[in-house]
Amino acid sequence: MITKEEYIILDKLPINNHVSGKLCIINFNIKSYIDKIHCLIESNPDTIFWVATKDFSKDYIKEVSKLGIKNVISTPINIELINDFFNDNKSDVEDKNTKFIPLKNSRIVIVDDNEFNVSLLTDILSDIGIKINACLHPSECLKIAQNERIDLFLLDILMPEMSGFELAEKIKTTELNAHTPIIFISAISGKENILNGYNIGAFSYIEKPFHPSIIKAQIYNLLKTNEDLKEEEKTKEGFVASLTHDLKSPINAEINALKYLLDKTPNTQEQTQNEMLSELLNSAKYMKLITDKILCHYKQKNNQIRLSKEKVSLRELIVECIEEIKYLTGDKNIKIRLYSDVSESYANVDIIEIKRVINNLLSNAIEYSNQNSYVDVILSKTETYYLCEIKDYGKGIDLKNYSCIFDEYVTFSKEHKKVGFGLGLNICKSIIEAHNGTITINSTPNKGTSIVFSIPL
Repeated sequence: MITKEEYIILDKLPINNHVSGKLCIINFNIKSYIDKIHCLIESNPDTIFWVATKDFSKDYIKEVSKLGIKNVISTPINIELINDFFNDNKSDVEDKNTKFIPLKNSRIVIVDDNEFNVSLLTDILSDIGIKINACLHPSECLKIAQNERIDLFLLDILMPEMSGFELAEKIKTTELNAHTPIIFISAISGKENILNGYNIGAFSYIEKPFHPSIIKAQIYNLLKTNEDLKEEEKTKEGFVASLTHDLKSPINAEINALKYLLDKTPNTQEQTQNEMLSELLNSAKYMKLITDKILCHYKQKNNQIRLSKEKVSLRELIVECIEEIKYLTGDKNIKIRLYSDVSESYANVDIIEIKRVINNLLSNAIEYSNQNSYVDVILSKTETYYLCEIKDYGKGIDLKNYSCIFDEYVTFSKEHKKVGFGLGLNICKSIIEAHNGTITINSTPNKGTSIVFSIPL
């Protein structure tokens, strides 16, 4: 038995079950002494136990885990591993020079039965903005994995309740986290154990002792890549939904125009037909411009609006939009009225984007208006802004959640038994803010809704 002041290496079991030092390394085959080693570990709760062996099989690791041993190292023992252990526990947690952009949408679970290791990893990752769940028991982690979606699991391997290998296999069977990345962080080395980890489906295998800055960078880059992929997917979905939403109004206008054509009597059909075909052409051109614009955004993989500004009369744009959308008013017999005390309304705007705003707001106003009512469009001017108000006298909405009404996918269509993506107001807000303007809403249930947007002079 070789002894040192801070650690001890056991070539055989001690007679009295007492060992000295913070670290104890068992340097013999434990298979024949399972019960006695269990008693030894229980009798020395302040000592960390390692095993030195040439057996790194999965079964041996499971046996060691159940005993509460914290590390498995190769024999003959490399003294540098012992030095690393004490240096790692005495060193500073983190090099603070590296700056990271917070990843507020990422959530990880750390599983280690050693409270110091959990605290160390939590401190290392504390300034990258992620949400961290720390578990001292694998069963706690498994419960989370079965009920909540996680972005990354950091698993120790040697745990008495369940080895990290076993826990990883169980995580892979859950519905929510079957494809969630897993990283093993363990003091166990050896090709066989590392291969076991990768065969289970681990993303990476990090051996202890590790350098805090390196493990932090590894985890950050993995989570940042995942967030970027999720954002890209969300952008793609947004483009598809946005395209569908914007095409809805002109398509409905075409349907209503065609129905109007078919209902006309032969005596007046020729004159009406020319008018309708002109409107259909305008509507089709507008759809073409919308799709070109959105596809351009999609190709750039950029969810920020890029404006192509031209000097144009806002009043003329409003008149064009009213003409393009007027056939949506037919079934409800709704009249659109334009009021303006502005003699000149020229502004530098992206014509397609501003028409998109006006058409969205007009179609919403028509959809939620009552039969035989009005939609008013009021164009006015202050010292610095043009103001455009679109007002209906219909169902109105409850503004108790005003702060989120312009958020993506927020919709009130279900309350009124309609179908909607909840994209219209979000699209309008993005476009108006890109023009350095503002948009506000005021609504009263059963009395109507007023939406006002501003455009700089």
